[in-house]
Amino acid sequence: MNAPLPYLPEEELEEVESSSKKSPGFRPYVRTFLRKAWLIAGITSLTTFAGWMVSANDPYTYTGSFYLLVEPITSSAKLTNPTTLARTGGVPDEALFELDYPTNLVFLTSPGMTFQIAQDVHKKQLNRPVPAIWKDLRDNLKVNRASLGENARRGSETKIFAVSYTGENPQEVQEILATAADIFVKYSGEDRETNIKAGVKFIDNQLPNLQERLATLKSRQEKLRQQYELIDPLTKNSEVLTQVSGLKEQIFSLDTQFKSLQTLASSLQKQLNLSPDEAFAASTLSQDPDRLALMAQIQEIDRQIAVNSATFTNKSHQVQSLQDQKQNLLELLNQKTQAIITKKSLVIAPNSAALEYQEPTRLQMIQQLVETTNQIKVIENQRKPLIEAQQQLERQSKRYPKLINEYSDVQRQIQLTEELLNKLLLQRETLKVESAQDLPWQLISKPQIPLDEDGKPIGEPPSRKKKIAAGVGGGLFIGMAAAIIWEKRRNIFFSSEDVPDILSIPLMINIPKDDRSQIVEAIALESNASKETPELEATHQKEPLNSDASDEFYDSPFLLAFDDLYAKLSLLPSKTIRSLLITSVESKDGQSTVAMNLAISAATAGQRVLLVDVNWHKPQLHTLLEVSNDAGLCQVINEDISPKEVIQSVPNTENLFILTTGKATPHPPKRLWSARMQYLIEELPMLYDLVIYDVPHFFDNPDIKFLGSKMDGILMVVTVQKTPQSLAKKAIKDIETLNLPILGAVANNII
Repeated sequence: MNAPLPYLPEEELEEVESSSKKSPGFRPYVRTFLRKAWLIAGITSLTTFAGWMVSANDPYTYTGSFYLLVEPITSSAKLTNPTTLARTGGVPDEALFELDYPTNLVFLTSPGMTFQIAQDVHKKQLNRPVPAIWKDLRDNLKVNRASLGENARRGSETKIFAVSYTGENPQEVQEILATAADIFVKYSGEDRETNIKAGVKFIDNQLPNLQERLATLKSRQEKLRQQYELIDPLTKNSEVLTQVSGLKEQIFSLDTQFKSLQTLASSLQKQLNLSPDEAFAASTLSQDPDRLALMAQIQEIDRQIAVNSATFTNKSHQVQSLQDQKQNLLELLNQKTQAIITKKSLVIAPNSAALEYQEPTRLQMIQQLVETTNQIKVIENQRKPLIEAQQQLERQSKRYPKLINEYSDVQRQIQLTEELLNKLLLQRETLKVESAQDLPWQLISKPQIPLDEDGKPIGEPPSRKKKIAAGVGGGLFIGMAAAIIWEKRRNIFFSSEDVPDILSIPLMINIPKDDRSQIVEAIALESNASKETPELEATHQKEPLNSDASDEFYDSPFLLAFDDLYAKLSLLPSKTIRSLLITSVESKDGQSTVAMNLAISAATAGQRVLLVDVNWHKPQLHTLLEVSNDAGLCQVINEDISPKEVIQSVPNTENLFILTTGKATPHPPKRLWSARMQYLIEELPMLYDLVIYDVPHFFDNPDIKFLGSKMDGILMVVTVQKTPQSLAKKAIKDIETLNLPILGAVANNII
């Protein structure tokens, strides 16, 4: 094989590996639709023809209409509108006349309104039931706001409602339009008046409650005023707080004087050694003339005794006489003092200093103490009623916050009630004025159907586009569904592009159909050769007829595909492939052919390649490569023969060797997996650059999974138009579950 190996960039290989991880999306369905385009086209043609046939029997339809003027047009109409007089004082307001068009349009076509029309029509024409008429009304009655035309600018809608109805019976269309016109006009007049009267009735029902509530609130307010003798609690509270503040100032001033007088009185008491009562008694005693005369006499006798004591002894007649006089005077003084104390109700101790003679300075201090004491008592008498008045006002002021809140709440409720009452009274008068209005919508165009020159209704031919379009759409849908179901039931891969999308693994190569027999036949005809064409599987090793035939033979797309496959395996960025397992899910999928031709491509590239035939139940490689099968893998495993003794070189292919299955023993092994097989799998890659195993079909022997776990990679051969999708997907699922090194799939096009 002289053809050079094609170069495949590493980026392209990475793209091949990662492509399987992407969701296929709609690609498989698109290919299905393209493959079954004839089926889809046929079904679509049938449904389209059926739609055309059905539409051919459709009857003519008749459309009638009428127009309603829903708002005043001229300024004079607006000025004479009772709404203007009632709500704007005679000055028109544009916003006042704006009708809620969207709401009215929805209401006129609402189920309730259309059902009423259906009932009235049924009373006039008993040939159709109400539900049928009602359904046609919901589908075909249109109410729109008339515009100036298709080319009119936005916002140029008129104040006219355009009402139209389409039906198959012109008499029924005319009857429905006439009934709808009567009901719409009645709705704009009687129903509107009824709503106004309902509003007046509602207000009349609310007025007694509001008036009673207002009277109750005012009575409650009056009770509060009488109970607390006030007009406004806020003003009264301010007055009380002002009085409390004035009393506090007076009490503070008296307290200041009281403290000053107490300090002065305490100082005088200490100096005089007299209590306030004793000072008062001393002052009273010092003011009696008789007592003062007696005390003066006693002082004079004391003076005489002192003079005579210097001349005479104490027992002398002169001194004794003076002593007796003094004693008599003292008794008289005591009697006089007791008389004054009793008379004046003075409180004084027997040995108090107040009984002694008071000299003028001391007497002046006593008088000051008495006056200070009197002032203190006066201040105490003034302070006590002020404190009581303050406490009373403070207790009164504490009640005012609650009273103010209650009074304010009552006042606020009175104001709100009065405002609401006034508004309702004003609104009642307004509604009474509006109730006199009798301006319903005006029917400016009577219900009618366009007539021809003979006076017959003009009908519209049936539109076949919708039914034909429905036939086309339905046919496409049915055809595509049938195509998908058809291919799902066939359960095969219809093209090589389906393989990666369905199995979610990379497509390593797409092997085209083997065309070498045609090439050989063409060469033979050109050279007038008469010998038979060689077998497909053996042609690769036989000598070609001439050099031109050899070049054309080896340039066939079939053989070049294996060169591409080997190049991709060699340039895989993730690992180096030394051992490769090739399998399929069914017989005649071409896995042996793929294994043989891949081995030939690798050997031609200069690699030492060993091809191991593990499928000893149906061995094929020795036949395809024309080598002996006397001894092989069975003998190596069962008889402990060295593999070197039975490995053969392939004729006409340099660097290619084969380990055939060998002749079957009387007791061939039922299991592929054994300690000897495991040793071979580990030993052979050391002797060869690449070892390719052609194993039984994936589900034929469970030991294939053990073999796969020891490989550097696994290739799954899938035959287009043959291999069942379900088996292939099950095999890939098992491989991925066991985490076996699946490299990708090989799509074979042998059919």
